[in-house]
Amino acid sequence: MTLPAPPSAPDLRHDRAAARLVAAPERILLVLVVLALAAGLWASVGMHTPWTVLPTAAVGIALTWRIVPMPVRVTAAERRGALIAVVGSGAWAIAAAVLYAEYLIVVRDPGFLTLAGLWLVDHPSSDIPAAGAIEAASVDRSALADASQAWNLRDDQVQPQGARLLSALIAVGGWIAGDRGVLIANCLVGAVGVLAVYVLARRMLGPLASLAPAEAVALSVSHIGLSRAAYTEPLTLVLVLAAAVWLWRGVEERDGRALALGAVTAGATSFIRIDGAAFAAGLLAATVLALALSEGSRARRIGAALGVLALQGAVLYSGYAALWRWSEGYADRLADQAVMLMLGYGVLTLALALWVLSWLGGGDGVATGARDMLGRRGAIGAGIAVSGLLLVLASRPLWMTAHRGTDNSVDEFTNGVVESFQRAQGMTIDPTRTYAEHTVAWVSYYLTWPIVLLGILGFGLATTWMIRKRPTWALLLGATLPTSLLYFWNPEVVPDQLWAFRRFEPATLPGFAIAAAVAAWWLLGRVRSAWRLRAHRITAGAFVVLPLTTWVSISPGDDLPISAATPVFVREMGGAYGQLTALCDVAPDRPIILAGTSSHFGSLRVMCDEPTVLALGALDPDQLATMAESWEAAPVVLTRDPSWFEWTEAPGVVVASTVEQAGYTLQSIPRTYFVRDYQWYAGIVGDDGVLEPVATAGETASEVTNP
Repeated sequence: MTLPAPPSAPDLRHDRAAARLVAAPERILLVLVVLALAAGLWASVGMHTPWTVLPTAAVGIALTWRIVPMPVRVTAAERRGALIAVVGSGAWAIAAAVLYAEYLIVVRDPGFLTLAGLWLVDHPSSDIPAAGAIEAASVDRSALADASQAWNLRDDQVQPQGARLLSALIAVGGWIAGDRGVLIANCLVGAVGVLAVYVLARRMLGPLASLAPAEAVALSVSHIGLSRAAYTEPLTLVLVLAAAVWLWRGVEERDGRALALGAVTAGATSFIRIDGAAFAAGLLAATVLALALSEGSRARRIGAALGVLALQGAVLYSGYAALWRWSEGYADRLADQAVMLMLGYGVLTLALALWVLSWLGGGDGVATGARDMLGRRGAIGAGIAVSGLLLVLASRPLWMTAHRGTDNSVDEFTNGVVESFQRAQGMTIDPTRTYAEHTVAWVSYYLTWPIVLLGILGFGLATTWMIRKRPTWALLLGATLPTSLLYFWNPEVVPDQLWAFRRFEPATLPGFAIAAAVAAWWLLGRVRSAWRLRAHRITAGAFVVLPLTTWVSISPGDDLPISAATPVFVREMGGAYGQLTALCDVAPDRPIILAGTSSHFGSLRVMCDEPTVLALGALDPDQLATMAESWEAAPVVLTRDPSWFEWTEAPGVVVASTVEQAGYTLQSIPRTYFVRDYQWYAGIVGDDGVLEPVATAGETASEVTNP
């Protein structure tokens, strides 16, 4: 018998290259997750520098690299699928970066998150020294050394609102490419989010079929809009789906390293969002359930489950501790929610730990016994129940109108905002409406109803298959359903788009896209073989075409019969960066007294890196002179209303700017934008407290427009 000749060197090189390509999507995901964990770790201890973060990330990547295995054999479909995924996500990143947001004026969360990232580029800690601003602000109650909500004093430091993981990660972009690197960084996160959808879907679908949900997410208006600005949701999506991938691999392939990495990644959601425990809890319960239902040594499964419980819990609670340290005011305001989440997660962990320990006496038989008792019909019934619940939630607009209360200041503020949106859109005035009955419909705005309905079927199928065929389907359900159901019922958010849909970006959007693909390919398996190839192509095309239809709206009877989705086609806050750099150049190296607009407080404090006081009312010359004594240099007053102060001569405009911003829209994707006009005046505080104009409009005023 003659043995076959060994493969030639070119063939071996070709095989290795193909294997690397197939592993590339998950390894790119691994690199981003480890880099984010390293950045978040060092930011949480106030040592965020290139010399700590980058070496830690390099070591972490080296230690975890082989958790992503190189395939032994590679099919043409696997090679082609991975190539399309990698090239497609790269093209997506470039397209998103072309219109990266300049969200540097603090209207909503991306403002302070971006500014915290800019600060961390050159500072190891996110705490910003007040540097005399507290003493200067003491002259009057209308003068503040911080700004409400987004910027809060802790001792003599100003703390940006929120957790630090995203800001720490985008600051890495600043080390590479300066301010623009910070602004573009979340576009890269969004691109890796597309890969995360592909990698998770690849564990359930074929290498080509898994492109469908990735394409649907990539082309959704929500993922595009939320990735261009520094929203936390795209990175949360990456963490949640990456954790699901590695926990799935750890259970199915009995790989303790993958389980450990998945547990750490799931726990790290608390380093980015205050509701991180909700995402982590679903993944935790799913992992333990999958281990209970899986084959293998009972001792090994017990050890794996206890390890995941301990490791994930330790990371998660560390994230909440970091939140209280670096954003104490924010954590205190939301303490009730945070404490409830931490307690709920703790109770779940304890209950799961006790159950796992009971496996020593056969307690895992509760899960396997229930599975056997349900049988095929019971498993199908469970799937029908899950799909039925989602259908009931989708039907709520037919029989329900949700309202909020008016019993506290938060409700009153939200009601006022909702009323203003209703008036602007010509809607019926009902300010207490939450529109929560439409939350499933919100998903259809971005994925369309065919994909949503397929997703509802897909979740039912996943439930059935988890019980009957493959326990690790629990990871898809645990990663996506718990928070989806929570926010479907009560989103607790001002209901304008895209703002409201942030709740559904990390888990619901990719979950429905993947579940829809699962259902679509299951249905295709029932198509006659003669038509199957054509049906596959049509279905794959639908996952591209359907989300694209949401980019443009055609309404012949409206004043604007054809309109486009502004998150896709408009640079959010275009012009803000130029405005702020021009303001910093007006009178450099001087403390700043910002009069009248809190939205620019953190912007000037971070970008100018000078102590800043916010004046919410007019100040007389004596007060200004007293404030000036707090600093070595005379401060500059920046204001849009010169009538608040006394001047040595009439001031002129020093910075004129326009900033574009997407409109606020209830019950639809934003398709309009508005332009804010800014005219700034500046004066140096004299010894007598009278302002001397810095420049006049005809001399050195800076005309700033959109890039």
